[in-house]
Amino acid sequence: MLLPREKPFLTGLNSYYLDIEKFIQHLQGEIGSGCLYGQGAAQELMVYFDESDIVRGLTQNKGEHAIASERIDHVLAALAKRNFQITVYFLDADSIFFWGQLPAFRRARERLPSTKVGLPDLVFRLNKKNFSGFIEIDVKGRSDCAVLFFHQGQRGGGSYCWGTGGLSIADDDYNTLVAMLQKSGGTYGLGYFISDPLESAPAISEEIVETEDSQGNTQERKLTELDRAISEFVHIFVEVASSKSGVEPLLELKLKFIDFVSIYPVLDPYDKICVLHEDGNVTFVNDLAAREGVEGIIDCAWMVIEEHKLHKKFIAALKNMTDRDVLETQGIYLER
Repeated sequence: MLLPREKPFLTGLNSYYLDIEKFIQHLQGEIGSGCLYGQGAAQELMVYFDESDIVRGLTQNKGEHAIASERIDHVLAALAKRNFQITVYFLDADSIFFWGQLPAFRRARERLPSTKVGLPDLVFRLNKKNFSGFIEIDVKGRSDCAVLFFHQGQRGGGSYCWGTGGLSIADDDYNTLVAMLQKSGGTYGLGYFISDPLESAPAISEEIVETEDSQGNTQERKLTELDRAISEFVHIFVEVASSKSGVEPLLELKLKFIDFVSIYPVLDPYDKICVLHEDGNVTFVNDLAAREGVEGIIDCAWMVIEEHKLHKKFIAALKNMTDRDVLETQGIYLER
């Protein structure tokens, strides 16, 4: 579950000693709106409330999807079976429904160090990709932390450990966070809202390939000019990266897919929406995934190239790319 980063209103409570329904009624009278979070050994729960109503109740077993409802029957059932450590957060009237209606999300498997990408640069990339989700940020060696939210690439606000109310849209808070990271460093944890639609597909052509979805079902799909262009790009990338001793281009590229799966969910190797084959060819499970996948592959390839200081050599090789125009006519540019 995703928690506010502001200082809790109450901590250290045990659900065994509480009548949760009456306790929430008491909180409604005392703080007005907020959330009650319960942490158990193998389950978490949360109740969002305003002054008069329950906004949303959630339970989540470890390793499973959360169950959400406008009622809290399932929350009370969980509380009746086991004990939880209870924490209460104050969320003001401007943020309670934002927090209470957060869509389902998926976190990246690994955190990113700020030494790899600065926060302003990461925000710029997310804006470019019309990213909807959040970044969880921890400052190295300090207790300072924050969550920044995005909707279609726009930074909408954040929850900061030094703030109040659950959501700040002030640039001063964001700039304070940037300064902290520049001074001390830190890490990012990315999460993306899984209900986001993919962009529209490019035009298709005549060649047909078989693809396999995450359930192992085989289906046919017509290859596009975009498919062939990105495969040519990958072949050039492999040739350039292989010129440096010890580099395994396709392996390093796939690892970048995993590192940046929150920005490019279509590249998740476990979902098989995009498949990077051992021969360097790329296939997508459907046309809708193609454009987003192509942009992600190009960005990830450039990260590998820059890490190995092959920037100039790669630019020179790309100038001879046959299908370069196919990408650029669709607003996808190769050079970084």
